[in-house]
Amino acid sequence: MGTLTVTNIINNVRSALNETATTMLSDAELTILINDGYKDICAKALAYEKKITKDNISASQKVISLVGENIARINYVEYKSGTTEGGKGMICVLPQAVGHIPISTNAPQFWFQWGEYLVLEPLPDAATYDLAVYATCYPSAVLVATSADLPASDLPAEFHEDVYYFTLAFASLKLKRWADAATAYNRYIVDIQTKRVQYIMKQADIRMTHELPESVTIGAQ
Repeated sequence: MGTLTVTNIINNVRSALNETATTMLSDAELTILINDGYKDICAKALAYEKKITKDNISASQKVISLVGENIARINYVEYKSGTTEGGKGMICVLPQAVGHIPISTNAPQFWFQWGEYLVLEPLPDAATYDLAVYATCYPSAVLVATSADLPASDLPAEFHEDVYYFTLAFASLKLKRWADAATAYNRYIVDIQTKRVQYIMKQADIRMTHELPESVTIGAQ
């Protein structure tokens, strides 16, 4: 379906359910369901990722507040120099490992997430330092107007169709169409699981995939 607006989703749901009247399903109710689906996809598929820049952090500060950023999960942290893009990647550790791991330099090397806070180890040896935090977040705003576009900044276009499936599932539930609700919800879950693997999860290629073989042998069939 590509990029959808709230109005597109409302019209598609009404068409699928053959409910053109607003008596059983009002536009306001469907907009609420669209908002719920928008937030549910961000939570289940980890679809909304953003870079959070923290500059000029005091050297005495190892607990960094991310309150207000709607953090769901921190994925990667870089220790960088000023505004230069790219820096030294830091290693995620368990909280109980802090104080028991060898430290090779006086620059931050390890981190762990504690709720809406980022904890570093060890303290840096500079007066101030800078971080780049790459995190999966919950939506920053809700959709209030039926004419609004689904925000591409908070939800990739690949997941817009799943908002439709979510809305269709719970609209069917309200109409007591149990089979339609189950079918739409199952399709919703399968689709976001597939797209999470295809578009969101990041795994480094193993070395073997980039190496040429030393020899090629043709075997008999």
